Amino acid sequence: MAKQQANYYEVLGVTPSVSREELKIAYRQLVKTLHPDLAYIEKSDHQVVAETEQMVTINEAYATLIDSEKRAHYNATIIQRRSQIRMPVNVQDSMDEEKATERYLRQVFNPLIRQIVSILKKYKQRLSILSQDLYDDQLLEDFSNYVDEIEHTLRKASNGFTENPAPLLLKNAVNWVRHAIAQAADGLDELRYFCQNYDYNHLAMADNLFKIAIEHSQKAVNSARCAC
Repeated sequence: MAKQQANYYEVLGVTPSVSREELKIAYRQLVKTLHPDLAYIEKSDHQVVAETEQMVTINEAYATLIDSEKRAHYNATIIQRRSQIRMPVNVQDSMDEEKATERYLRQVFNPLIRQIVSILKKYKQRLSILSQDLYDDQLLEDFSNYVDEIEHTLRKASNGFTENPAPLLLKNAVNWVRHAIAQAADGLDELRYFCQNYDYNHLAMADNLFKIAIEHSQKAVNSARCAC
């Protein structure tokens, strides 16, 4: 197995932010403590060889870090080396899952759920406008267009979650969104019935179903937050 290259900062017992003066002090202290010529007779041959090798490494480290250009080049080498270190499989998998979750929230979950809640929360306002005159052709047409907008939003959201399967951590959150879409779709049916027969009961039913859909959407958001 290839010997791992020593980190020069660790060899000298300093941090990467060390100044030149601090570097000199650290080097002198190491030389005084470890130089193989000190107390030579009291050390075994093995100790002498080991400390000689250690001093060679210390000298290399000092010569590199005390020179500003060599130090800059060495720092760049360290950064590159660290980026090439392979993470343990379980750590890498965990990081990949977190990234996938974050990306899914940003690109799929959050945009779609905002669209659902936004269109449903407009219902009270649109109903208030329509109630000015339930038989006014323009108001009815505007309301019918709003109903079409709800259908388009729900269909887009449903397709979006189908085409983009959720990461494991967000499965429960997406299930709550699907419950919300189902309730909103039932409310949409009630609005379609109203547009056909003008029975006010359909409007009340739609209102209740949309409220439930918004509540389910909030549960989806809470579930997503707990998963992150």
